[in-house]
Amino acid sequence: MKISKSMITVAIVAAGLAGLSGCKNTSGTIVKTDHLTGASTIITENARLAHRVAVTKTTYDEVNGLKRVHITLASDRNKVLRVDYRICWFDANGMEIDPQTKTYRNLIIEGHDGVTVTGVANSPAAVSSKVRVRETSQAE
Repeated sequence: MKISKSMITVAIVAAGLAGLSGCKNTSGTIVKTDHLTGASTIITENARLAHRVAVTKTTYDEVNGLKRVHITLASDRNKVLRVDYRICWFDANGMEIDPQTKTYRNLIIEGHDGVTVTGVANSPAAVSSKVRVRETSQAE
């Protein structure tokens, strides 16, 4: 059997595309809130997700001596958006407090709707929070 140059080229291109298809951006949108100064910063690490979900409001307060953060996420699409989110808390030195208990939670946002997620610190030493949002399909 004779193999032509075009068949070899097609095989090389197919192998390259198959290798690249396993690579995907698992980052998402991060909202950092400093509960001492009240400053919030939104970091978008995934352009595709940034065009689908927006952070519309960030507020914080205190309940029973523990910090609490409220982040409102809104869908920019007509159809249902499934994302995962995780809220992490940090002390004054920037060290994460109890990272083993912070798992991603599933969130469904209806088309052109907004949902507020809330997190309460598990330690009075918490002075800042970080909310990470990623597409659900990236977690699978």
